[in-house]
Amino acid sequence: MSYIFLLMEVLLVFLILVIFYRINKKEGLFQYILFMASILCVTMYKFITIMAFQINLGIPIIMGIFLCSNIIIQRFGEDEINKIIKSFICGYVITFVSLNLMGIVLPSEYVREGNVAFNNLFGFDFNIFRVFLGGLISISFMLWYNGNLYYYFRKSHNNILLSNVGSTLVIQFIESVIFVIISYGLSFELLELFGMIVMGYLIKIIIGIIGLVPIYMIVKMKDK
Repeated sequence: MSYIFLLMEVLLVFLILVIFYRINKKEGLFQYILFMASILCVTMYKFITIMAFQINLGIPIIMGIFLCSNIIIQRFGEDEINKIIKSFICGYVITFVSLNLMGIVLPSEYVREGNVAFNNLFGFDFNIFRVFLGGLISISFMLWYNGNLYYYFRKSHNNILLSNVGSTLVIQFIESVIFVIISYGLSFELLELFGMIVMGYLIKIIIGIIGLVPIYMIVKMKDK
């Protein structure tokens, strides 16, 4: 069931990417990053279990943002890197702050009752902040480093397949390590952390390969 749910999330993430581009072209790509960053701030506190390891539900969304940034750089160059990062940070931070402000306004008895789903969205505590901070640091670094690495691949070979696969293999491993260590380093055993990094990385590679389809579709489209 977890595999099916993950696959459905991946397909939805890529479908939304194509829709955003079709509607607003270049600006639609930045709007997609902003929108997905907002969704990520809600979904990243949820786990699914795959092969006995807990996998963050936000992984497909992270890959959607990552591949969207590759499309922007492929089509419009490295000058857009700062705008990509700003779009992510705005959507991510504003959503987090808004949710926690809502948690202050909403009745506190929900938190006291131990409603996990409610607490993960509106209940501010140290563990939730660590996950938020882990996502902010790891994904911002991912977008910055990937922007430069992808542009290097693009300038050297100008091959969409090589650029995307090469950047995915390097960047997603680094992002996985940074995110897991910051977010869960004090909450899980070393073996569990290692499994989360490896399994998350492998899933990202698979999603990255699937994502070549919408990347080719969008890169080959002509702006009107």
